Amino acid sequence: MRFPVPLLCLFLITASIFAAEKGSTSEKRSARNSLPAAGVLLTFDDRNMNQWVKQIPLFRKYNAQVTFFVDHFHTLTPQQLEALQQLKAAGHTIGCHGLKHRKAVDYVRAQGMERYLKDEIEPAVKQMTDAGFPPTCFAYPSSSRNEEIDQALLKTFRHLRGGTGLSAGQRMRDLKSIYVPIDQIASTGCLIGTGIDYAGTEKRPDYLTEIKDAMDHAKQRGEIVVFYAHNISDEGPEHHLQPLVLEAILAHAQQIGLATLTYDDLP
Repeated sequence: MRFPVPLLCLFLITASIFAAEKGSTSEKRSARNSLPAAGVLLTFDDRNMNQWVKQIPLFRKYNAQVTFFVDHFHTLTPQQLEALQQLKAAGHTIGCHGLKHRKAVDYVRAQGMERYLKDEIEPAVKQMTDAGFPPTCFAYPSSSRNEEIDQALLKTFRHLRGGTGLSAGQRMRDLKSIYVPIDQIASTGCLIGTGIDYAGTEKRPDYLTEIKDAMDHAKQRGEIVVFYAHNISDEGPEHHLQPLVLEAILAHAQQIGLATLTYDDLP
């Protein structure tokens, strides 16, 4: 079968564009699966995107990318959506934090797994995908999770994030669950983080030192350490990490050669 010359030219151009895009996608996938010797996953939750977006120059200064987990996506304003677009364009990952920030264990216990997925997960994923933010990762609201729910959600997401806190007198470097060896990342569906809001303030005056020590520990042992916070601002509202403290964390990561990763960097 012979094509008219203009149609043949159009076919060849389209084929070459498709090949180029396919090659680019393969390169990105290959890069994502090639992890550094050690790293830190910084994550931020909820709907503070109008504050998050102000930190793009700070992240760029340290060549750092992070993950933002968003809930109540259906309530976002055009300004908030534009902020998310800017964050995504800057190389950051936008993940899912549920439709209405429901506690998974309580909801599954009361309504069942199927109802939880239909009420909290499926609509959130659809809304994010329709808006151009298809999520590959999920953070449990209030760190409410169990193995059964993990397995159900890992059919939709590549990785999840739970959470844990420090016991009295416990050092962050000894909080074993927040570290994952690099060679075990691909097989670890749910990574566990610890909260770092208020680090360096009167509420948690020693936390910045603890965070840096935990990062040193991850670097020395060839692991990824996971942290989570919420707003990024000097005074909140609510749970927040001050920009100067965030910069101290990013600067320390750069100083010790600890890669700052997003969830989309993980295999």
